[in-house]
Amino acid sequence: MSKLAINGREKVVTLHPPSWPRIGEEEIAAVAEGLRRSAEDANYLSAPGGKGPVEVFEKAFAEFMGARFAMTTNGGGPALHIALMAAGVQAGDEVIASPYSWGQTVSCVLHQNAIPVFADIDARTYNLDPATIEAKITDRTRAIMVVHIYGHPADMDPIMAIAEEHGLMVIEDNAQADGAVYEGKRTGTLGHLGCFSIGDGKNIMGGEGGVLLTDDDRLYRRANLMGQHPARHYDIVKDDPELSPYIDSLIYTYRIHPVSCLIAGVQLRYLDEWNSQRRANADFLSKGLRGIPGIEPPYVAPDCDHVYHIYSPTFVPAAVEGISRETYVKAVQAEGVPLGLGYVRKPIHLRRMLQERNYFYGKGCPWTCGHAGRRIEYREGDCPVAEHRCAHTELTLGGSTAWLGDQTPMIKQYLDAFEKVTENLDELRALEKVQ
Repeated sequence: MSKLAINGREKVVTLHPPSWPRIGEEEIAAVAEGLRRSAEDANYLSAPGGKGPVEVFEKAFAEFMGARFAMTTNGGGPALHIALMAAGVQAGDEVIASPYSWGQTVSCVLHQNAIPVFADIDARTYNLDPATIEAKITDRTRAIMVVHIYGHPADMDPIMAIAEEHGLMVIEDNAQADGAVYEGKRTGTLGHLGCFSIGDGKNIMGGEGGVLLTDDDRLYRRANLMGQHPARHYDIVKDDPELSPYIDSLIYTYRIHPVSCLIAGVQLRYLDEWNSQRRANADFLSKGLRGIPGIEPPYVAPDCDHVYHIYSPTFVPAAVEGISRETYVKAVQAEGVPLGLGYVRKPIHLRRMLQERNYFYGKGCPWTCGHAGRRIEYREGDCPVAEHRCAHTELTLGGSTAWLGDQTPMIKQYLDAFEKVTENLDELRALEKVQ
């Protein structure tokens, strides 16, 4: 007799995570007060000079993260683009990046008419594996783009050592890791430039927005010149004899809306508390998943605080022989668990635009740019760990950003669902044969 919900029986999970983004009375009050004040101070509606709520939030964010300078942007992707410009990445330069990330980690490289070169990932953390980076460095390499994927810190010490040895800039894509900690320091402050997102679904949010951090005064000034309104240039760059002659309206319009700063400024005060709650719920789930065949909980490296923007376990096919990842996921989903086949799905170096060298600029740029130093091919087998994960073992369990408060009753139901599927693997094997 059928026991699984995928075959029409009753599902296990009846509870659901809280909604996210979460907007409370504090955020509403902050926005309402800002709109009232906008009648007398236009910086509450638009702040091209970086004043008003923008300035307040930037100072609070820099202090919270432990950085000297913060500059807001209208998204995490724009922050990454500005960081590359500030770092001096130019046409034909090469930037080492992870193939296992959201595409904007790499599209910002292409925006500079520069060329992404992919190193492989660590099988446990899914972040760049330092051991694979050095072989990718050439005399064209200018920077390393590090992603703290899903909210788990990359192994920054050896990456920074490699960068120092070769004179490279390190940019951190911290879009999914707001508040994460590596060896006592917050991610986004470990490289030369750190880029954050406070957009939809992030661990704190402002509707849309991003932040660039740096401790380097020179990088901060360059970032402002290249990514902000001239009204801000006159405040930050005007006394720089090298940069001030270039103050102009020939810019990218990457500034944030002040209302986003008002919302995110409230949420920033709760970030550590919320991340602690996310960790507690994720740890409870991970403890329960250990020992259940077919699924392995996320790894957390020593001296790291994971902030679980996404909870990404691993499918272990050898433990559930005869059952595909697709069938396993469908069975768990049918029980009410928001389990998915993954987030990245296809490594970036194997995606169509890179395979065909057909980015938005046309004519094969940046790969056919006259400044490109060599022909770069992106092939299967270039990043075997990332490729294997995407093709065979990647899983995501949705909703972890919203796991605030005590979610153990819901997570217990998730665990009951996994147990139920495990107890009925023969039923799944029979289903596999008829598909």
